[in-house]
Amino acid sequence: MHWNVLVFVVCAAAIWWSGSRLPVHGKALAGHLGIGAVAAGLFVLAIITSLPELSVTLSAMIREEAPDLALGNILGSNNFNLTIIALLEMAFVGGAFLKAVDSARYAKSCAALLLLTAIVGAGVVFGEKIGSVYLPILLFSVPIALIFIIESVRGEFSVSEESGQGAEIDAGQQGGQGAEAAGSERTTAWHAAWFAVLAIVVVAAGFIMARSANSIALYEFPGGSTLGQTLVGTLLVAIATSLPEVTVAFAAVRRARSPDMALGTLLGSNSINILIFAIGAGVHVAATGTSAWADVSPLNMVNVASGLVLTAIVLAGLKVGWFRSGSRRHGALLLSMIPIYLFALWLVHRGSIW
Repeated sequence: MHWNVLVFVVCAAAIWWSGSRLPVHGKALAGHLGIGAVAAGLFVLAIITSLPELSVTLSAMIREEAPDLALGNILGSNNFNLTIIALLEMAFVGGAFLKAVDSARYAKSCAALLLLTAIVGAGVVFGEKIGSVYLPILLFSVPIALIFIIESVRGEFSVSEESGQGAEIDAGQQGGQGAEAAGSERTTAWHAAWFAVLAIVVVAAGFIMARSANSIALYEFPGGSTLGQTLVGTLLVAIATSLPEVTVAFAAVRRARSPDMALGTLLGSNSINILIFAIGAGVHVAATGTSAWADVSPLNMVNVASGLVLTAIVLAGLKVGWFRSGSRRHGALLLSMIPIYLFALWLVHRGSIW
């Protein structure tokens, strides 16, 4: 147990260190290759910061044959990212973080995220009741992929032009290294090499973390109780793999003064995370011959329900006038989202030990 905890902590530190520096080189590569700021914000920041979830999910699905751990990680990461939005209200200068973003764009992103989360919930409820291993892929994974593709083409998950520029500024400041500064004149090959090395570290650490996390989840304490894969995935693994998103989002607000980039990274990563599980479910069928949708715990519905509520609150913050008024009422977002997140964690904990 102690060894697995140590391995988990080391892997989490490696993911944080590498993940927080990936955007530096990703943004620089985008600039060198002539990728537009909008596309860079979506496909560089959101996808790069989701690499830890990708590596942990695929490892949990294939190597550990623990789709419940994978889904707990995905949903837990998403809920943690949404709760960070409440904290950004405090970090943003002058408050009213949601007032400063492109409300129309991200309201549509929230609506799409609500639909994606609802499909995951349907998979949790009905996946076990479907005898075929391929039918759940068609009913749940394929719609998730189609929705993501459609919304990406329409540009709903992309961040603004200003956000992409802010992300580049933020990345250089967050790296804290002169060699990694956004303004440094480095070659494309140099950035590509560092990007590849850091990505490999994140993926490798994710695979090792999945094994140690699964061992922690299944460890029997005196009396025969275990923490359970859903709780470990929702809490420990989810927070560890969300560190890159948190790092980028907070630095975007406090340093680059780019709330659009921060919100775009968090919401974009959440959508990509769900897509990762949908793809992983197909890989799981090919590798094991069993349905990942049928092997997840119903306890994940707690995460689904809290995710729907948290996303709806963010949507309300983007659409409801008094949330965006800049008055003292913007603190209601903070007061409502954090207790909901903590209460959901408590319910998962109680359900895991019952």
